[in-house]
Amino acid sequence: MNKSAYFGWTIGSFTSSALVSAVGLLHLRFMTDSLGIAITIAGALTVFAKVYDAFADLLMGYVSDRTRTRFGQFRPYLLAGGLLAALSMALLFNVPGSLSGSALWLYVGLTLLIYSTAYTMFRIPYLAIGRTLTDDFHARSRLMTFSVYGSSLGSFAATSAAPFLLGQIGSDRAGHGLVAMILACAIALGGVLSFTLLKEPPAAKRNEHEPRKPAASFGATFTALRANRPFLCLMGFKLVLFAGFAVHISAIPYYTRHVLGVSDSVLGTIFAVQTGMMVLSQMAWVRLAARMGRRNALVLSGVVCTFAYLTWALIPSDAAIPMVFIAAAMSGAGTGGVFLGLYTVLTDTMDYSKRTQGEDRAGMLAGVFVMVEKGTSALGTFAFSMIMAWVGFQSAIGSGPVAQPEGVHTGILASVAIVPALGAIIATLIMTRYHLPAATPQASEVSTAPEPLST
Repeated sequence: MNKSAYFGWTIGSFTSSALVSAVGLLHLRFMTDSLGIAITIAGALTVFAKVYDAFADLLMGYVSDRTRTRFGQFRPYLLAGGLLAALSMALLFNVPGSLSGSALWLYVGLTLLIYSTAYTMFRIPYLAIGRTLTDDFHARSRLMTFSVYGSSLGSFAATSAAPFLLGQIGSDRAGHGLVAMILACAIALGGVLSFTLLKEPPAAKRNEHEPRKPAASFGATFTALRANRPFLCLMGFKLVLFAGFAVHISAIPYYTRHVLGVSDSVLGTIFAVQTGMMVLSQMAWVRLAARMGRRNALVLSGVVCTFAYLTWALIPSDAAIPMVFIAAAMSGAGTGGVFLGLYTVLTDTMDYSKRTQGEDRAGMLAGVFVMVEKGTSALGTFAFSMIMAWVGFQSAIGSGPVAQPEGVHTGILASVAIVPALGAIIATLIMTRYHLPAATPQASEVSTAPEPLST
């Protein structure tokens, strides 16, 4: 592999991570604390968009598997999806001030649908193209570490730099709008660069003179997916772990504002520490995977996440510093192992599908992979919004109310610590049942440390 493939893969991960992290972290609170939308309505709008997105993922995977263009099978979607994603980011946080009531809800709902469509259009082809970049087992492990690096940079831009900027210019509607425009420019550039740098090899393009196999129906495709037991086990792990993770992420902006009573600069620092640990932990996770196997390393990352989430419950609200940063560091280390393991194991299950079932379903598997991601995000957002509604959270227009009912603190603490810890425990138990039969002695569940880039 050459340097452009590594850089393009990193930039693609940055682009999708910056988009989903910014919306996932800030948009729900933006709706409740700046637009004045009730938490139940805001949660319902978010869940509706994510449910739509989950079904769109399947369609995108099905379509991308059957796309043939002179630019490649997956590359065109990187450009189109990246540009549409930038537009959606600008629209989500720049809401016309004249809108209110049902007109405001309609605007928010439509912009969430545009965002969901853009993310699907970019993310699924990006995941699928990764399998075409190299057939070498160990090269894929190295490639996936760059995906985590890109994801960490995107997460830093959205969850650290953006809150830092909000802390400086103000966390009102105008401040959110300006930050969104800056992120939109970065996302658009990322889409263009990933399209330019990621080149699908000739083997990934269909020869026009070769007879084409008839396209499998949705029913036949899902039958094949159900037969892929390693993939189903991986999705079970991701489903449960990410549902708890979504509750955790949704709660943190409320935790810093309504429990700790600090500015968004502290929120940015929390995610800067978490992102830094995600990056720094990569070499350790790669070596652990090489020593103990990919499955076991992924199980270990689930255990680390469990202890990290429980640490949040032990933080005293009147003396949170530096305990909150220690908890963030632990979360970053565990999450770094989870993301590295998920990406590497996903490509293994794609190979397993082609080896045992005879048809390349990389796009469809990527579609289900992202669909689960969206579904768990919807479930987590819905659970958090219902918890907040149950404990009596009060929405407001501006930068949020000064005081909340006493039960709100308990609800936020349960959401930031207890619920995600339970999810991590269950997910870890699910992953212990994962087993991938090897095609060759080399293709066992091992990894290797990244090597220097070569041309």
